[in-house]
Amino acid sequence: MTEKKNDSSGEIENAQPNNSGFSNSKKQLRADAKQNREQILQTAHKIFAEKGLAVPISEIASKAGIGIGTVYRHFPTKEVLFNEVIISYKQKLTKKAKSLSIHTDPGKAFFDFISLIMEDGFTNKAMRDAFRIGIFRVRTATSGVLLDFQSSLADLLTRAQDAKAVREDIEAIDLIALMSGLLMVVDEYEDTPDRSRFNQLLSIVCDGLHYNKTRSSF
Repeated sequence: MTEKKNDSSGEIENAQPNNSGFSNSKKQLRADAKQNREQILQTAHKIFAEKGLAVPISEIASKAGIGIGTVYRHFPTKEVLFNEVIISYKQKLTKKAKSLSIHTDPGKAFFDFISLIMEDGFTNKAMRDAFRIGIFRVRTATSGVLLDFQSSLADLLTRAQDAKAVREDIEAIDLIALMSGLLMVVDEYEDTPDRSRFNQLLSIVCDGLHYNKTRSSF
């Protein structure tokens, strides 16, 4: 007599593991990580703007209410975090440059943009440090945010030169060097930066950039 076996294969096939809890947990972890990253960046923007690159990571972590280990998981070094902050500044400036290029007289667009960068730099130590260490003036940029910024600046400059609003013997990289030098003056003030003095120096630089067909060459 043959023993009849119970065929439970159908039950086994239908008994699928419930992964919904695990999936939801992973989604929550990703959401938490994204929130932590955004909180770190928001805090870094504020503190770098006030104190510049010299601020320690521990202070950023404390102000963000996040453990220092979490900060390092997202940004392995302070320089990586600082560069991420500066990328957002470059993107903002590039967007403004493109808008000015479309909607404004070439000469006015150029000088408005230079003034905008200088105003940001006067009030924002992160910008000054970025110019000081050369983040904006890398000659070998071939792609990405830096190239977009340099290209937008060069476009404003070319349009202004074609309109005879800006002297013809200057390139975008020269402008960045000029702006870097001018922003270094801000940190030379012993106490509160002198805005009127800074504006006077900016005016001198802009006067030198204006087109003048009788300008002497040195």
